[in-house]
Amino acid sequence: MTRTLVAFGLALLVAPVTPARRQHPAAGCLTYAPDTVSLRGTLRRQTFPGPPNYESVKSGDAPETGFYLHLGRPVCTIGKDEVDVAARAVRFVQLVLDTTGYARLRPLLGRRVTLRGTLFHAISGHHHAPLLLTVLTPVTVR
Repeated sequence: MTRTLVAFGLALLVAPVTPARRQHPAAGCLTYAPDTVSLRGTLRRQTFPGPPNYESVKSGDAPETGFYLHLGRPVCTIGKDEVDVAARAVRFVQLVLDTTGYARLRPLLGRRVTLRGTLFHAISGHHHAPLLLTVLTPVTVR
């Protein structure tokens, strides 16, 4: 059954949607901190241009080197607020580590790992991926 609505002189056709056809747009998406998530991908060390212009290390911008997780499958997030917004098809995550975390993960560079931690969305020029993972612990190594 299709209904016709008239609003401000425009005719709109409205078709009913059965519950079997509906799927929440965030189904299967990850949540931001304080929830803990697990991500699996290849651990890589990368350098990006930093201050003052965040454009080119060759042109004088400071290098910002960090560890990144290149995901085997894209992920999405459920928006939480105006900072931690919904993200879709993310395949690249910047890792937030302390000195001990870098030392622990350094031998695993180039390998597939599963990491646990909390997510937050990029908010500054120092964030070089759409999502950042504050790493709590490596879970598995392949």
